This record gives sequence, structure tokens and C-alpha cells, in this order.
Amino acid sequence: MKMIPSVLLIFFVLLLVSAGTWAAYTDVETSSGNTFTAGTLDLYMTDNGPIIDYEWTLTNMIPGMSKSGQLNLYNNGTVADHVEITFSTICRDPGADAGNNEESDTLAGANGMDSYLKVDSMSYSVYGSGNPGTLVDNGISSVSSITDSNGNGFIDLADLNGLTLDNLAPPRPNQQDPIDFNMKVTFDMSAPNDYQGDECILTMQFDLNQDPSQ
Repeated sequence: MKMIPSVLLIFFVLLLVSAGTWAAYTDVETSSGNTFTAGTLDLYMTDNGPIIDYEWTLTNMIPGMSKSGQLNLYNNGTVADHVEITFSTICRDPGADAGNNEESDTLAGANGMDSYLKVDSMSYSVYGSGNPGTLVDNGISSVSSITDSNGNGFIDLADLNGLTLDNLAPPRPNQQDPIDFNMKVTFDMSAPNDYQGDECILTMQFDLNQDPSQ
């Protein structure tokens, strides 16, 4: 009778010890190949020729002469939100600078010449879309950001000088659907003799941006 409690006590101790060695079941799965690749911005421009400079170049011009040109904008990258175009015009008088100004040019400089370079037309549209994308037509602006700031009755290069056109639609990625930028400039008939031999240099910078805040 005295040995039975001892046997039971040892039996319960063994159960408690063996309970501590049991394992919990687990199942492991793996997700691999998660790659984060940055998009690219790559604006490419052509004018149906090897370079895009001197597209609007008019030499020996007289009042009434015009020059038309076109740039084609492609997105060689994979992302884009909008395009900005910034215009800059510098006018100078090479004859006066050289000390041998033209006889009829009594102005030592070319200030105001860009106000006689009329922007007859300017457009920005997706190639083949049928949408003219008119910005200026017959010297009259169709967008609020382009104004006749000098009050001469038409849009000219002086009005564009320092102007940035923002939030223009970008070309689609991977060279799909290029954008055509067209412009025609005319040396206005009212230009005076004082601009003989003078010149204005137009620079346009096209920015392809990834974010609306840029």
C-alpha cells in the first residue's frame, strides 16, 4: 500500500517532461524576384533632318518675309507628365558693334527689333491627331498665357521673350505618337530702316517633366 503513491508520482513527472519536447508546426513560402526599376525621361527632337538648330533662320530679310519651321518631339523614355517650353530672344546690331554701322541704320543697337518679328502662327499637337493645338493664329493668341504685352496688336518674339508655356501634353512613351511644334515668323511690314543689318536670336528650351509640381 505504501508503494502505489510513489509510482503515480513518477508517472506524472514523466508526462510533464515529455510535454516540453513537442514541436509546433510551421509552413514557409518565399516571394522572390521583386524588382524596383526606375522609369526614364528621354526627350528626343528632330526637324526631319540631322539637327534641330537653325530651324527658324532667315537671312537678308526685308519687311514682309516669313519663315516656317517644325520640331517633332519624341519620348524615348517610359514616363512623363508634361512639357514646358521656355522662349528667349536676344537682339543685337553687329554693324554698330563693329564700328561700321549701315548707312540707314541710325540706331546703335537692336532694341525693339523682336517686337517686329510677328508670330503669325504657333501650334503644339499630337502628330496625326487631327487636333490643330493652336496657340497663335494670324498673330492672335488663343491661350491666356501668351499676351500682347507691348500692345502693338499682335504676338511677336518680344511677347514670347522670357515666357514659359507650362503643362503641355507630353509625347507618349517609347516613341509613340510624337508631338509636332509648328511656328511661322514674319518680319512685319512696319519695321523701320533702323533695323537694317540687325539680328535677333531665338532660343527655345523644351523640358520633359515627370511630376506635375515641376
